Amino acid sequence: MSMIDRQCIETVKRNHTVHTKSRRELQAVSADILGGSKRSIFATQRGDLKRAKSEIADAAKLIKKGKGIIAKRERLMQEGMWRSALEEYGEASLYFAAMSGQKIGCIREIPDTDTETYIGAMSDLTGELTRSCVLMATERKTEEVTRLLGLIREVVAYLLLLDLTGSLRQKFDQAKQNLRKAEEIAFNLSIHVSN
Repeated sequence: MSMIDRQCIETVKRNHTVHTKSRRELQAVSADILGGSKRSIFATQRGDLKRAKSEIADAAKLIKKGKGIIAKRERLMQEGMWRSALEEYGEASLYFAAMSGQKIGCIREIPDTDTETYIGAMSDLTGELTRSCVLMATERKTEEVTRLLGLIREVVAYLLLLDLTGSLRQKFDQAKQNLRKAEEIAFNLSIHVSN
């Protein structure tokens, strides 16, 4: 007589199989969100805002699909690749808003309760804005560099209000470094423009 409860074992096996399948589906969706978000950022850097907006819209549809997968398996909400994809999407959305002259604020696809993802996206935004400062400075677009520097300062000031620890503290430290770089870019540009 077996000491193993076959019915229990079969239930565990079935649940594991479903979970694994759902996890793979979510990973595939996450990879597509991540890719679309990166393409949006690249398009925004090049000034192709139409393409950037299209990539963001496609990624938003994929987020909806991912949320459908998670609704059936809530444990998947904490999957690393999903979290990374949401953060990259957040960064792409905020960067697009900043470069198209919109206010940066809440992101519909990222719930207000997911503060870690939003704060990570805000911190990473400063890196993209700093890269844009470099591009604008090479074209001697002083007003745009000044605008972006002001936005980076606002983001860092906002993040400073939060008591960040762990990986978010590291991201905040990077945001402060980005601010310092942007200030150097603006300073160097002002010297070259005045000469």
